[in-house]
Amino acid sequence: MATLAELREKVRTQVDVTGLELPDATIDWYLQQAFDRTTAAENTWPYYQTHWDLTLQPGETTMPLPSDCNPVSIVSLTSDENYNRPLHMINQETAEDVYFLVPGTISPWVTEFSVWGGDIYLWPPTDYPEAQGYTLRGYRLPESMTTTAGQIDADRRLHLPLVNYACALAYAQQEDTTLEATYMERWQRDVEMARQAIMEPQRNRPVYMGGGLRRGWRF
Repeated sequence: MATLAELREKVRTQVDVTGLELPDATIDWYLQQAFDRTTAAENTWPYYQTHWDLTLQPGETTMPLPSDCNPVSIVSLTSDENYNRPLHMINQETAEDVYFLVPGTISPWVTEFSVWGGDIYLWPPTDYPEAQGYTLRGYRLPESMTTTAGQIDADRRLHLPLVNYACALAYAQQEDTTLEATYMERWQRDVEMARQAIMEPQRNRPVYMGGGLRRGWRF
C-alpha cells in the first residue's frame, strides 16, 4: 500500500529532479489528476463497496442521500422493518407520474424509491407515525488525497499507475513531448490491466436457459 509521500519520491526519482525543481504541491496536483481520472474509469470499483444505515423520520417521505454515496452505483435500498424487503428503484419522473405526489398515507408499505436532488424519495408517499429504518447498499465516492492523511483511497493495484501519469505531466512541464506521450501510454496501459484484474467476476456465472436468475423467497 503506497502512501502519497512514496509516490512523490518515485516521481522525482523517475524524472530525475529535486524537491526544488518539482515541489510537493505540484506533484500532488499531478497525482490528484491521475487519481481522479483513474477512479473515474469505473463507478463500481469493489474497493468502494459499502452500506449505510438510514432513518426515515416520522411524518417524512424522503431521506437525505449520504454525502459520500455515488448515486449511479446504488445497488439496493432495504426496509429494515418490512422483513428486510428490498425496494424497487425507479426514476423520479416515473414516480411522480404514477403517484401524482399525493401526500399522506395511501399504502401500508413503501414499495419503491427514487433519487433526486440529493434525497431518497419513498413511494408511495406513506406517513409513518414512527421512525423507520433502511439499509442502503452501493459504492461510495473516493476521497481526495488531501483528506486522507497521505493514504491513497483506492485499490493498491491502482497506486503505481498514478506515478506514470504524474511523470507524463512533469515531462510536459519540461516540454519533452516524447516522454510525456510514453508515460501517458504507460498509465493508460497499466490502469487497463489493473481494471481487468480488479473487475473480474468473483466466480463463474452459469448460463441460464429459460429459467432466469435464481430469486429469493417472496411473499
